[in-house]
Amino acid sequence: MEKEIDSRMLLKEDLKRLGEEGIIPGPEESEETFVKRVDILKKMEKDPSEILKGKTFEKWDPDFHQTLGGYLKWLPLTYSNQGLPPWQGAVMWVFETSNHDKIPMIQLRKGFKKGRFLFYSKDEVLLHESLHAVRIGFNEPRFEEVLAYYYSKSRWRRFFGPLFRKPSHALFFISLIFISLIVQTTSLFFLTSPLLPYLKIFALLPLVDLMLRSAILIKDQRLLKKTLKKLSEIFPNQKEVFSVAIRLKDSEIQKFATEPIEKVLDYIEEEIPKSIRWRQILAQFC
Repeated sequence: MEKEIDSRMLLKEDLKRLGEEGIIPGPEESEETFVKRVDILKKMEKDPSEILKGKTFEKWDPDFHQTLGGYLKWLPLTYSNQGLPPWQGAVMWVFETSNHDKIPMIQLRKGFKKGRFLFYSKDEVLLHESLHAVRIGFNEPRFEEVLAYYYSKSRWRRFFGPLFRKPSHALFFISLIFISLIVQTTSLFFLTSPLLPYLKIFALLPLVDLMLRSAILIKDQRLLKKTLKKLSEIFPNQKEVFSVAIRLKDSEIQKFATEPIEKVLDYIEEEIPKSIRWRQILAQFC
């Protein structure tokens, strides 16, 4: 019988075991709230249809310990095309309970049952969506997609995948394209107008937006690489420190990349007494 977790105090071995299962606290999550979420995920592991009713779930045995630092046996998976636009092969849904606990679920298009859909392999998509599930307690959008695409098999996807970090970013870019097309079409009526040069500038807005986003993305990808290097110094016994990086906040990735290791170690020491997340990181990876 699985050992019950005392909600008053999580021991080092409890935190290590949960970390190895891919259940990690969010940056702002209290110990009490985390334990309640753990209880829900454990119930879902036994029978996800009891909590997420009306869906058919597949039995799968994810082994992402090498990259994500967890096995994620609690994460429900369903094959369905319902709710997916034609170009989308997968999605991670987040359901919220009456107590505001967040429950992740991966939905794959039925085409993935064969192992691939369009240009994507099932394993790559599952790893991508599972990373989001592991970070369900986080609200750190800056590096979320950079991390999620880090192990993409395609070099192009590794770079261009995180270009639009939020759906609103993609919608904004599409809006600029429409504005550009409208401006280019109507500029025929302003051939003799002094406003024509300004209209041409509007036509370049999508390109400007794309260049700015690319520059920001390159910067953030470099910061992540520097952070991984710094983590290798802090956790020398770990062959793969990416699983540590996915447990960091955006501000911590920035800090670890830019500050000397002495200051980083001081920061970790200050966080240990007040952060269950950092206690788990040290319990699992030290």
